[in-house]
Amino acid sequence: MVEESIPIIELLRKEEGPILIASHENPDADTLGSALALYLFLKKKGKRVCVGCKDEVPHFLDFLPGAGEVIRLPTDQVFSLSIVVDASGFHRIGAEVKTFKRARIDHHIGGEFYDITDYIDPSAPSTTALVYKLLCSWDRSAIDKDIAQNLYAGLATDTGFFKYSNTDARTFELAKELVEFGAEPHWTFVMFAERESINKLRLLSKVLDTLQVYHDGLVAGITIFDRFFKETGCKYADSEGLVNYPRSLEGVEVAYALIEKPDEGLWKVSLRSKGTVDVAKIAESLGGGGHKHASGCKIKARSYEEAVDRLITAIREGLEKNGLVKQAVGQAT
Repeated sequence: MVEESIPIIELLRKEEGPILIASHENPDADTLGSALALYLFLKKKGKRVCVGCKDEVPHFLDFLPGAGEVIRLPTDQVFSLSIVVDASGFHRIGAEVKTFKRARIDHHIGGEFYDITDYIDPSAPSTTALVYKLLCSWDRSAIDKDIAQNLYAGLATDTGFFKYSNTDARTFELAKELVEFGAEPHWTFVMFAERESINKLRLLSKVLDTLQVYHDGLVAGITIFDRFFKETGCKYADSEGLVNYPRSLEGVEVAYALIEKPDEGLWKVSLRSKGTVDVAKIAESLGGGGHKHASGCKIKARSYEEAVDRLITAIREGLEKNGLVKQAVGQAT
C-alpha cells in the first residue's frame, strides 16, 4: 500500500478532545469493521475515543475485535469531533450526535459533506479499504491483528467474499496485506456463513415463500413481513443477506428485499444488480442511494401493495433505460 497525504489524518492528529467514530444504523461488517479498526488505532495513539452505534451489535458481527466496546447511541456525551463511516451522512446513524465538528469516511457516491477533510472515494471496494489506506499513511507499524481483522471483514463482505464486480487485482493485494497483518480468511468466512441459528433458517423458509418474479425473470424479490420476526423469534439483523437469494436466480438482473417496518410506518428496500442495471439510480429515485450494484432506500406506504407497486415501477424504469424491456407489464409470474 503506497502512502499518501490524506487530510483527515491531520484533523485526527491535532484533535485533543473526545472523538466519536460512528457506524450507520443496522450495521454491516463494512461500517462496523471500519469504525472498530479506526477506534482501536486511535486508542493506540492515545486519543480519547469512543465507537458508537444506534443498534445492538448483531450476532453475525459480535466476533469482530472490540465489538464489546461499542456504545449505544444516542448518548449524553458531547464530542469535539465525530466521524461517520460507510454512510452518506450523519442522518444514517439514526440517532442524534452532540458534536462540535463532523467528518465522513465513505465509498458511496454522493451524500453529505461536512469538512474539507472528508475522505470519500466511490472507487474503493469497501470503506475498510479507505480506512486501511488512512492508517498506512499515518503509521503502518501501529496496525495489529485486531485492526487487520476488522478491516478484512469489511472488505470480504462488501465484495461478496471476492466474487462481486468490485473485486479487482487491488482488492486481492489489499486482502493479502491484511492477512500478513494477521487477518484470518477461513475463520472470517466461518463466522459469517457457518453459524446461523435455527430461527434464522425458519425465517428464511417463510421469506422464500414470498418470492415474486417479474418481467420474464429479469426481476426477482422477496418480502419480509414484520410478523415473520415475531413468529420465528428473529431480529431485524437476521434479514441481512437474504436479498442474495433472489439475486442468485439465473437470468435475474435486479433483485430486491422488501422489509416491513411498521414502527416507522415504512418499508425498507435492499436492491442488488448483477451488473447491467445501476440500482443506485433506482434507489435515488425513491429517496435512497448506494452503489451501482448494491443500494437501498425506504418507502413510506400504507400497504404492502402500494410499496411493491412503487418499487416495481422504479425498477421497471431502470430496466427500460438499459433497453432490457420496452414496456413493462407489471405482472408477477
